[in-house]
Amino acid sequence: MSENVLQYIERGDLVDQVVDEIVAAIVTGQFPPGAKLVEMQIGEQLGVSRGPVREAFRRLEQMGLVVKVPYRGTFVATLTVDDVRELHDLRAPLEGLAARLVAEKGDPADAERLVGILDAMRRLPPSGDHSRTITLDADFHDTLIALSGHRLLQELWATIGVRLRSFLMLKRKRLYQTAHEAAALHEAIVEAIAAGDGPAAEKAAYQHAIEAGRRHVDAWNHFPP
Repeated sequence: MSENVLQYIERGDLVDQVVDEIVAAIVTGQFPPGAKLVEMQIGEQLGVSRGPVREAFRRLEQMGLVVKVPYRGTFVATLTVDDVRELHDLRAPLEGLAARLVAEKGDPADAERLVGILDAMRRLPPSGDHSRTITLDADFHDTLIALSGHRLLQELWATIGVRLRSFLMLKRKRLYQTAHEAAALHEAIVEAIAAGDGPAAEKAAYQHAIEAGRRHVDAWNHFPP
């Protein structure tokens, strides 16, 4: 890990900033699965001492994003197909709950924010950047959770959402043929939220996550890392 892939950070809550920088590098594939993370190198790139980096590693290990191997070092975690299944098993009820809460709030601005993300997907050219499609896909789900206003749900999603982004980016060329296809898969959720139908929104979000799980497991089985 010699190339500079992290941004020099300013003073403040150093550990949080170090975590954010490393997470960003993981989900964008700059730190791929299995990559070794070296405290000194990361500290030099970020302009911080090894203490905040060591604490960031501890937090990332708790999130399941890195693994510490005795006498070898710290490495970016490698997902398995079982990890992918478990991820979607858990996200389905959480996103269902979020969608219901957003729908029951009845705020038109919430639906508009989600529609805006789908519109951004639709504006991408058919042969557009797969990475941009995946980023917007993950943004949609992160926004849905944030709009729920449920703090504990948001805390749980902090880990799940990062793992989801990491997996989506890893398989970005295998999940959707076009951005329009990706947008269409989310429309039922937004329609139910716009209608203020909590049960329908919950069902749509739950089914979307389950179907996405099937699609993602299939992509993993056919195109393993």
